[in-house]
Amino acid sequence: MSNLVPLLSQYAILTRTAEYLSTLDLFHLALANSDFYVIILQSAHVFNRLKRTALCDGTGLKERQEFRGIYALNSDKDCRWGPTGRRPQYDEELEVRVWNLKCDATNALPCRDCGINVCEECRFVPRVRDSKYSACRRPHNNKYMYSSNVICYCPACDEKVEADLPLSLSEYCDCDQYTRWICLQCKAKEQKTHGLYKRKRTIEFGLGPRMPDLEAGKWLYSHQSQLAYWCPCGARPPVEGHVRCAWCKRRHNPDTWMDENPYYIPFFDDDPNQPSREAFFFRESEGRIVRSKGS
Repeated sequence: MSNLVPLLSQYAILTRTAEYLSTLDLFHLALANSDFYVIILQSAHVFNRLKRTALCDGTGLKERQEFRGIYALNSDKDCRWGPTGRRPQYDEELEVRVWNLKCDATNALPCRDCGINVCEECRFVPRVRDSKYSACRRPHNNKYMYSSNVICYCPACDEKVEADLPLSLSEYCDCDQYTRWICLQCKAKEQKTHGLYKRKRTIEFGLGPRMPDLEAGKWLYSHQSQLAYWCPCGARPPVEGHVRCAWCKRRHNPDTWMDENPYYIPFFDDDPNQPSREAFFFRESEGRIVRSKGS
């Protein structure tokens, strides 16, 4: 191994070697001894440059095929008991496309959060229309009208969040879970973080007597009740405070953010290769949900 140190200490050879390794391989190599650590991990700039050319490690595809991690069924939320025993609440992931059976390691793009390269087969995206993850295309808009994947800040924290946002063509959230490029680990972290926020910083009310104390701050309708929000710092956002996306932290447009049709998913509805199916479309002129045949 000592013979590799003078070779990898040459930047040209190091970058060329990184093209044949995954980011996880690079990390393990850096931890092999102190010399490799200095060459690979000591400089964040060098490591970020190396992982941009690294291969996808195939983790996402493997977990999806084996129904592990966030693809696993949770007995409490995703399954119910019926006359034939335990069954999932959602259709199983029977994919209708001929997806690659192997990770496309060399054809990968960086994850939007961590920057690690991930291929089409390994990134997180719902592969079938009717699953627990495909209930909504946009993070905040689902067919049951639950207030989900949103976060509210106090004025001081809201200014800090706005100032730290990366440049974008849109000032409002345009997240689409079918087109956003995110690795499985970052998606799991995102779900865990928002789940913790919702448990610790929201209170559901409205099913009984009025609660003026909760109505005095920021709240949103959520299905048949209301949800009162607090800032992650513990302060109560004002009623007129911004509603932000929990994924990208950008603001939602208060005039249009709930007008989108939650049943329309271009990833499936605009694909001529999808089999015949029944799809739901929202007819704005009539203001109701109508059923029509898909292509």
